[in-house]
Amino acid sequence: MIYVILGQTASGKTSLALKLAKKFHLPIISADAFQCYKEMNIGTDKPKITDIGDIEYHFYDKYYPNEEVSVYEFQKEYRPVLEEYVRNNQDVLIVGGTFLYIKALLFNYQFKENDIKDSKYRDMSLENLQQILKEKDPELYEMIDNKNPRRVIRALEQIDEGVSRKDVLKANDHKPLYPTVFFQISVDKNKGNELIDQRIEMMFQNGLMDEVKNLMKKYPSDLKAFQAVGYKEVINGIKNGDTIDKIKEDIKIHTHQYAKKQRTFLRNQFDDVIVKEKKEIYDIISYNHLLKERTSALLKPGMLNRIERLNILLAGVGGVGANALNALVRTGFVNITIIDYDMVNESNLNRQIFYDLNDLNKSKVEVCSKKALDLNPLCKITGINKTITSIDDLPHDKYDYIIDCVDNIDAKIALYLKAKKDGSHFISSQGLGFQYDSTKVKYGQLLYAVDPLAKRFKEALQKSSIIEEDINNIIAVYSQSGRLKGPKNSKTIGSLITATNAGGNAIVSWILKELYEESKNENQKNY
Repeated sequence: MIYVILGQTASGKTSLALKLAKKFHLPIISADAFQCYKEMNIGTDKPKITDIGDIEYHFYDKYYPNEEVSVYEFQKEYRPVLEEYVRNNQDVLIVGGTFLYIKALLFNYQFKENDIKDSKYRDMSLENLQQILKEKDPELYEMIDNKNPRRVIRALEQIDEGVSRKDVLKANDHKPLYPTVFFQISVDKNKGNELIDQRIEMMFQNGLMDEVKNLMKKYPSDLKAFQAVGYKEVINGIKNGDTIDKIKEDIKIHTHQYAKKQRTFLRNQFDDVIVKEKKEIYDIISYNHLLKERTSALLKPGMLNRIERLNILLAGVGGVGANALNALVRTGFVNITIIDYDMVNESNLNRQIFYDLNDLNKSKVEVCSKKALDLNPLCKITGINKTITSIDDLPHDKYDYIIDCVDNIDAKIALYLKAKKDGSHFISSQGLGFQYDSTKVKYGQLLYAVDPLAKRFKEALQKSSIIEEDINNIIAVYSQSGRLKGPKNSKTIGSLITATNAGGNAIVSWILKELYEESKNENQKNY
């Protein structure tokens, strides 16, 4: 899993990442456009080498200020680093306030190094370029890295060409390429500005003026690196003969403005962000890491990473379905869509593991979604309260696995047809009523299931003109033993937690077996 820690400047992102990295031996990839520069320590609030210790800390203290670094080069260099961690099933922390760098690293952003020597904008100063872009498209100005001349020139050229840069950005930006969870440190605006002011006061106490003066002796003052807030104001203040208080006030004003821009970006550019206090984020990541320790000790290398990527559609959260959801979440699956139309009632409580008396008369989808998140706050649960009558009632998204735990035959047919159409793995739960022996519940071919629900399902599949070979190869969960006889004329289908729990666990066991075989085949291909 990749844990991304977001937040406005001075919110405590780096200190939180360091604390987690030390506890769990996690690598950190910095996404800060200026902490990558040597000799720029105080103004960037760069963590000290002694604080980093033996942590693998990337994009840190690497370049001299006269070396130009772009988001394109960052992506080119550190995406392979990230992918190597992912291949090795290594959890990673990404932290920093340059959010475009985070998007470039994690999303399908396509960058090209444009040759700008023939551009009509090539000889303009960055300030002039920024002003022109701000006038032509203020929204776009806020969206891009407007301190990078190449990015600003490219944006202006695309405006001139009639190309919507915003559309380009949106096309590049859909879903992360890797299993990722985004956190944002919750900081009240006023408290955030107070933290900024405290940090700036501390920077001056620690010698920011002397740091900048020494840099000015070694390097030209118009370097891109010196566009960083803090450095730019000190350089201009020294040139203009401003007082320390004036320079300090300018830095505070510009840092407040930068924090506002960060908050706007965070509201609009990242989906499914978990916004919590620092302590809560620390606890959630710690819990998730510990939750996976025993699981990862059993599964083949890379399987847990694969589990965190998979998209699951689970239809029906009755007895078997609720137990399957419980097992999925506890095993580490996080991207789950659940669909059901029913409400929790008293008859559910003897066999459905997620429900209790407090849930009566509530939507099953609502209850299951909440309880799955209680188990693992990092789950991305999509709940759909709907009756399935045909394939048109199902989501248009494609899923890696479709799990059928419904009793309605039309719904079972629709789920199978969607799986066949999309190339999804499919498993179907059959009737486990009037069963108590969990040792008789197994997964296997639908061919061998003989309970009444399975018989009706097979008959309906045959009427749908699905060939016999396909029908027989459908994987099903069923009981090998015959049904117990219920009371005569009873309208109640007797069921126990033993059989339904076994059915849910059998479904997840089958998925793990499939993943294990895939992993084994992949390993063989690599030799």
